Amino acid sequence: MASRAPLLAVAVLVAAALLPATASAASYRVGDDSGWDNGVDYDAWAGGKKFKVGDTLEFLYSEGFHNVVVVDAASYAACAIPGNAPTLTSGDDRVALRQAGQWFFICGVAGHCESGMKLAVNVH
Repeated sequence: MASRAPLLAVAVLVAAALLPATASAASYRVGDDSGWDNGVDYDAWAGGKKFKVGDTLEFLYSEGFHNVVVVDAASYAACAIPGNAPTLTSGDDRVALRQAGQWFFICGVAGHCESGMKLAVNVH
């Protein structure tokens, strides 16, 4: 009786080839070793990175001292928090970039966004 191992190997390779591109999604720690904190240049951090649909942003910060608010472009520019904006507060927040386009994040603690604690990324 012939072995089924070669057939199984081919089936696994075909299945892997058919997986969506998000299977190779990247995870980015926002701010690298500095995390989500005051005094980090988030424009420079995001510069040169190619964010793709399926990637994840990880915001690490001291719980109770910062937060992450997902906002629109106008709120980002004004450092304003809309009433319906999703606000993350765990200190270890992960945001899956599930659609292409611009994504905007700010710290909602008074004065933090104004001092530069905000991030804009373009997802392809």
